[in-house]
Amino acid sequence: MTNKNLIALAAVAAVLGVAAYFANGTSKKGAPKLNGEKVLPALDAGAVASIEFGDGLKLASGADGWTVSTYHNYPADRSKLADCLLKLAELKVGQVVRGKTLDGAKDLVLRDASGKELTRLTLGEKHSKWGHGRYAGYKGETVLLSDSLDSFDGEGRSFVETKIVDTPYVSFSDIVENVPEAELGFATGVVAKVTIAGDTNRTVTVGNKVKDGSDRYLKLDKGDWVFKVPSYSVDSLLPKPPKDEGAKKDEPKAEEPKKAEAAKNDEPAADAKAEPKAEEPKKE
Repeated sequence: MTNKNLIALAAVAAVLGVAAYFANGTSKKGAPKLNGEKVLPALDAGAVASIEFGDGLKLASGADGWTVSTYHNYPADRSKLADCLLKLAELKVGQVVRGKTLDGAKDLVLRDASGKELTRLTLGEKHSKWGHGRYAGYKGETVLLSDSLDSFDGEGRSFVETKIVDTPYVSFSDIVENVPEAELGFATGVVAKVTIAGDTNRTVTVGNKVKDGSDRYLKLDKGDWVFKVPSYSVDSLLPKPPKDEGAKKDEPKAEEPKKAEAAKNDEPAADAKAEPKAEEPKKE
């Protein structure tokens, strides 16, 4: 190989090296390290007055506190709501996922009391293998979040306290609306005293069994909601069924048939013929 060829190859190698250097530098600048970064670092949980997730979930704060608009306007449990907002404030990027598109993406939107948008986060599906984590869009990248944010799925039942009676313990399985009174059975139902939040003078009305189910309808003395509750949880409030009275009272004693049979065997047969007397010997 001539000196000219060596010089030419060296020049090409130098050019490629410079190109690779700039290419790597540009790549590093274009792909910031997001792992471990807080997603909502400026979130002020105290300023949040409404939460929406797509069209399926809406919670709002009002004069009477937080309610779940998409779940019968039932009151939200403050502790569950606080836990959820704390998770959002501590939410971090688990890892950046290259080449991943978000399936079924929906926006999680938090607003203040004036309706001003505080934050918006696009969430996708949960991680199917790990059992935790959720895909999201963040700073132009698809990332896997540190939490699956299960509370935001569904219509909001996860934000309510389902226990409605302390003694006996009663927890509802669902809330129903627009059920005819004939089916509810409250007009002829059982009114019973219970304990709720320490008040021993509260009452509930237990109605009919749910059609094609084992639950019963129940309503509290305060509030318009009609609940479905497990039947076993209200059995102690219902009147006891009458006992089956003395099915054994008129039953014959076990020995009587045997005695009657024995007596029958001892009686002489009615059509039995008397045995002939032996003839006396003739006198000579």
